[in-house]
Amino acid sequence: MKHNARSGLLTMVLFFALPATTMAGDVDLQSIFSNSDAQLLLTQGDEVACTMQYDPVCGSDGQTYSNSCVAGAAGAEIVSEGMCPDENAKGCPEVFDPVCGVDGNTYINECFAEKSHAEIAGLGACTPNGCPSYEEPVCGMNGRTFVNRCEADADRILVQRKGACDADNCPVVFAPVCGEDGVTYDNACFGEKAGITNFTEGLCNVRSCPRLFVPVCGVDAMTYGNACFAERRGVRIEYAGVCESLGENCPNDYLPVCGMDSETYDNSCQLDNAGVQKAYAGACIGD
Repeated sequence: MKHNARSGLLTMVLFFALPATTMAGDVDLQSIFSNSDAQLLLTQGDEVACTMQYDPVCGSDGQTYSNSCVAGAAGAEIVSEGMCPDENAKGCPEVFDPVCGVDGNTYINECFAEKSHAEIAGLGACTPNGCPSYEEPVCGMNGRTFVNRCEADADRILVQRKGACDADNCPVVFAPVCGEDGVTYDNACFGEKAGITNFTEGLCNVRSCPRLFVPVCGVDAMTYGNACFAERRGVRIEYAGVCESLGENCPNDYLPVCGMDSETYDNSCQLDNAGVQKAYAGACIGD
């Protein structure tokens, strides 16, 4: 669901039909949603998103759609303007108080859902994935907070508990997300803890760095194999060369390893800090 705030109107964008038939009544739904904003069409990938403008049409499948866009998205030809004849819907008030049915369809109000023999999943319009829009947050096993259990189920994520995920007690689950800051977080909870609000599933794109040993020292007092490794970590370079405090970042244990750059490092920690791959255990031959 998206909101368009132009002219002060909230326009809900739906990906489904409103399968309901109405009688003339005190409230004219068309007048509620008829303005230039209500004509807006958006596109998401190959899927067309239609606004909730109420301008009913009758489809060739005998179904009433909220507007011609929704009918077209459902692959139904328009038989006539207005609602399809439906004797069962008589007696329902023409009041726009949407509910979401368990069938994933949004109904104008509870009466229309009952007339269609649809069980109500929740108050409010269904979201694009067919879930009701009411807020009853749950925390998923991936550390992400979902609006309600249906949203978690739609993403096939197990729910660990009711309520929003606790940023101070994030689950130790590796379900990586890429934050808007370009940093990969173990899961959405850790991202939210860092103040990030927008994520994409999966790891951030990792820049490939050349395996050249041209060490630089970062402002974090860490030595990186070359400038690329430092930049990939988002670390500003303090100066060229190995950090003078390199030994302070790693234990003083002497467990030499030979790097792919043919340099001997005191231990694997210093090798990793330098961004160099390990060639073999022990000092390099010739050292």
